[in-house]
Amino acid sequence: MAYKIKETPSKTTHVEAEDILSSKDRFLCWVEENRRLVWGGILLTVVVVVAVITLGWLSQKKHEEAWELQGKAQHIYLDRPMDDVKKAQGNIQAASTLFQEIQEKFSGTRGADVSLFLLGNSLMEEQKIPAAIEKYNELIRSSGGDPIFLGLVQQRLGLAYLLNGDRELALSTWQAILDNPKTLNKDQIVFELAKLAESEEKTQEAVGYYKQLMQNYPLSPFANEAGLRVKILAPEEQKEPSQTESKGGSNEKLEGAENVEKGEKITPK
Repeated sequence: MAYKIKETPSKTTHVEAEDILSSKDRFLCWVEENRRLVWGGILLTVVVVVAVITLGWLSQKKHEEAWELQGKAQHIYLDRPMDDVKKAQGNIQAASTLFQEIQEKFSGTRGADVSLFLLGNSLMEEQKIPAAIEKYNELIRSSGGDPIFLGLVQQRLGLAYLLNGDRELALSTWQAILDNPKTLNKDQIVFELAKLAESEEKTQEAVGYYKQLMQNYPLSPFANEAGLRVKILAPEEQKEPSQTESKGGSNEKLEGAENVEKGEKITPK
C-alpha cells in the first residue's frame, strides 16, 4: 500500500523593509528621497552664517570708522590757538561740520553719540544756544541708557537753558541729575547751584550749597574751592568753629543745602 506524503506550505512572516532598517539607514533613505530639500536647507544655513558674519564685520568696521573720524574732529576742536580768535573760530566750525557728518553717517554708534555731545558743546561756544539745546535733547532721547553719560549731557543742557534765559528748565534739568542715584556728577551740580545762587546775590543759599558740597563730597575736586568761597562769603563762620559746634550751629541747614541733602525739588527763586 502506497502512502502519499502531504506537503504543507511553510508559514512565512511578512516583514516590512522599514522594520529591518536601522534608524541611521532610514535617515539615509529619507535624505536620498529628499535630496533637493536637504541641499536647500544646507545652502540656507550657509547663507545665514555668512550673512551674520558679514553684518558683524560691517558693524565693527562702522564703529571703527566713526571713532577714527571722531578722533580727527576732536583734535581739530581742541587744537585751537589761544592768540588767534579767527582761526580758533574756524577750528570750531570745521569740527562742528565733522561732528555733524559723523552723527548722520554713523548713526547708532557710540562714536556718533559722543560726536553729537561735542557738537552741542561746539554750538555753545559759537553762541548758538537754541541749536545746542536741540542737540542735547536729541542725544538724551536717543541714548538714555547710560546714566553716567546722561548726567554729563543733562549738566550741559542745564547750562544751555540757563544761558538761554530758561532758569526753571535749567533747575529742573539739574534736579534730574540729583534724583538719579547712578549719576556721578552730583558734586559738580551742587557747585553749579552754589555759583548760580552767588551770581544772584543769594549769599546764604550759596554758602549752604558750598557747605553741603564739602560735607557730602569731601573728595570732590570742587570741595577746596567751595571751602575758599565759604571763607570769603561767610568769614564770621570761620572764626570760632568750636563755639559754633557747641551751640549746635553745625545742625543748622540753609535752604539750598536742605534741598540737596533731603532730595527735595529745587524751587526756582
